[in-house]
Amino acid sequence: FERGALVIDMAALQARWAGTPVTLRPNEFRLLRFFAENPNQVLSRAQLITGLGKQEPAIDERTVDVWIGRLRRALKQAGAGNPLRTVRSLGYVFDLD
Repeated sequence: FERGALVIDMAALQARWAGTPVTLRPNEFRLLRFFAENPNQVLSRAQLITGLGKQEPAIDERTVDVWIGRLRRALKQAGAGNPLRTVRSLGYVFDLD
């Protein structure tokens, strides 16, 4: 699965940005995959929880903010900059040009 500089290997559960491995925990990996499947769209915290299949047991929506923070740090360490944009009171967008 490829989106620009991002390559996601579902079989190996690995992600790379321009060839550099992105070190992720399982939830952040699923989150990155969901963002890559839905680029350039505002996704609410509820949509992200649903997209990760995390409805049961109920997840506090603020938990998504923690996952986003970890994902941002991992992407930045891999040289991706910050493709995740916060849209106040709506959610997050994975900006891919």
